[in-house]
Parts: sequence; structure tokens; C-alpha cells
Amino acid sequence: MKKLIKILCIAVLCMFAFTACSEVSFSNLKDGTYRAEYKNYDAYGWKDFIEVTVADGEISELVYDAVSLEDGSLKSEDEAYKNQMEPIVGTYPAKYSKDLINQFMESNTISAVDVVAGATQATGSFKTLLTNIAPNLADGNTETVLVDDFVAEK
Repeated sequence: MKKLIKILCIAVLCMFAFTACSEVSFSNLKDGTYRAEYKNYDAYGWKDFIEVTVADGEISELVYDAVSLEDGSLKSEDEAYKNQMEPIVGTYPAKYSKDLINQFMESNTISAVDVVAGATQATGSFKTLLTNIAPNLADGNTETVLVDDFVAEK
């Protein structure tokens, strides 16, 4: 199990390194509402997604959250999850999502988004979803992008 965790950490670091080297363009965007999500729910029953609204060729709204397999609720609205997570790592879904979105909107580049302390996996997920949705924003393809993912063990 420890080996698996080490391998996953290395893979995530490599992903960040390669993402920084090949910056995705967020210019000349087509108006519309776009969505990208993982194909599968994670081991805890959550599926991360991103929704991007483009108006007048620019991103006007960006949502990053996760939906529950159990009842379709949003992770950002789960008070029990917040109360469990915040005392341990100092952040929670609504807070780190807002931070990630603000970082991206200020720079309009994925590489400028820093890892949020206590939300390393979420930061990686956010960047992966943004990277995968970018071509659709430029092409005007509003079909949901399904992203391959790794389902971690509990």
C-alpha cells in the first residue's frame, strides 16, 4: 500500500510538471456552458466536475465541485464533510474550490494555480479537469467531457 501511495504521488508530481510545460490557452473562446467530469466516482462516493460559462469570448463563471453518488448532493454544501475536514487540514471544499477558482480567474492560466494546502488532490483534479475542457471552450463543443480517472482505495 505504501508503494502504491508513493507511485501515485510521483505520478501527480509528474502531471504538474508536464502541465506547466505545455500551458493550455484560454483565449478566443466560444460562448456557451461547458462541463467536464470524471467517468467514475472516487472510493468515497464523490465525482469531481467543472462547469465553465463563456460569454463574449471570456470565462464569466467557473464552478468546481463534486457530486455525491449517494444522494446527488454537492461536496461544497456538505456541512458534515466540512466539519470533519476543516479542523484537520484547515480547509474544506467550498473554501478550497473558491481559492482554486480565484487563482485561475486572476491569471487565466493553469500553471499559475498553486496547490492549496490541505487540498492537494483537489488541486490536481481541478487542473486536470481544466486541461481536459480547454479544447471544447475553443471549439464550442458543449458536450460533457468525460475524464479518465484513478479510483483510490479507501
